[in-house]
Amino acid sequence: MFKGYDPSAFAAAVREFRLLPGKPAGSQCRRRINRIPYLSSIRDCHHASQIESDAMRSEARIVSASRRTDIPAFYTPWFMNRVRAGFCMYPNPMYPHKFYRVGLRPQEVLGIVFWTRHAAPLISRLPELDRAGFAYYFQYTIVGYPGTLDPQSPHPDISTKTFCDLSRQIGIDRIIWRYDPIVLSHELTVSWHKENFLRIVDNLAGATNRLVVSVIDPYVRTQRRVGTSEDGVLYNPEAYTDLLHWIAIEASSRKLSVQSCAEAALTVPGITSGTCIDAALLCSPAGRKALPEMRLHKQREGCLCHHSVDIGVNDSCGFGCQYCYATTSHARARESLHSHKPEWTCINQDVHIDILTNTPEQQLLL
Repeated sequence: MFKGYDPSAFAAAVREFRLLPGKPAGSQCRRRINRIPYLSSIRDCHHASQIESDAMRSEARIVSASRRTDIPAFYTPWFMNRVRAGFCMYPNPMYPHKFYRVGLRPQEVLGIVFWTRHAAPLISRLPELDRAGFAYYFQYTIVGYPGTLDPQSPHPDISTKTFCDLSRQIGIDRIIWRYDPIVLSHELTVSWHKENFLRIVDNLAGATNRLVVSVIDPYVRTQRRVGTSEDGVLYNPEAYTDLLHWIAIEASSRKLSVQSCAEAALTVPGITSGTCIDAALLCSPAGRKALPEMRLHKQREGCLCHHSVDIGVNDSCGFGCQYCYATTSHARARESLHSHKPEWTCINQDVHIDILTNTPEQQLLL
């Protein structure tokens, strides 16, 4: 493009000199170029804004929205406000007083992965994301559990209709059905799952080509809410092998590929280890090649997701799923949802910092 131009080196320089908010990017970029020895050959370049854009694209990240809460269902106005503002804030889930700022300009985002049980509030806003040039796809959960497990989730008939509406709008390659986590218990037997699965999969006919499955994990909080092994809940992955094999056969007969989510201990014919956050899937509809330097997130054993930044907040989802690992208190989650304001920079509060960077920047809220 330009003699001596090294996008990765320039991106590092941008991080070092920190572009300040409220100033024209091009003029700042030119001043900083004059101070970068290894870019001296383009000091007189009149395309500094383009160079900055290219550098930020080389640093583009995947945004996860979100494993911690259902942003499409509960926080669509907030999300769209943050996209228009070009950034958002999120707290460190382990240290909630520490915050990170994430750029949401199109050139800073490789793509967005939406995680949801109810996408209806976001569907009408998707054309705005399309016009801005965002790549995205949906991980869409429909399991149809009784109210004892999923007290606020939409009825499966509503979920499957919304799923199909979304599929018609964005295409079957950009919406993935999640039947997870699978729970076997005295109430939720193999027979129950077979009948339930067939009802859902037939309602989704032609609306997707990929299915993701996983089995319930024995987190301490999960066992307290859902039940222990003594209560009849099965936590041994091997107990799910026959059911998963049956699901793989039924899915394959309907032209659905089946992938597992972080199930390193399971080997089931017809089910491959999946990449729920997939740079290649994001880049394909946008006409881009997957970035070879995308590293794995390694959140837990068996996870093959590419690295992403999750902009959600724990204890903020209103669905109240009893097996949710991101909700420590459903009462606190309801309180957070009711107190939320769409104009805030973060889902659960309004946080402001003075430095604009193109990488997540840790900030201490005093």
